[in-house]
Amino acid sequence: MQNVARRRQPPITIRSARATALLARLTANGRSQAEVIEEALERLAERRQTLAQALAPAVPLDFDWEPPCAQLAGAVPDLDD
Repeated sequence: MQNVARRRQPPITIRSARATALLARLTANGRSQAEVIEEALERLAERRQTLAQALAPAVPLDFDWEPPCAQLAGAVPDLDD
């Protein structure tokens, strides 16, 4: 994003008592609310997965796709027709 002065950026309004309490706790050490929110949003964006990644099994599946070999020599012909 562009490096624009905070006063010129559009404000964000949060109407949540829980979010307000979390922001108060996370900004107690002097960090700005904007910094905390931006960091949280960046972390969420990094964790986002593609659909293929989300649908991939946690443990790779191994299938034996080769069909069993036909063994005609072991089959007894039915000649009663």
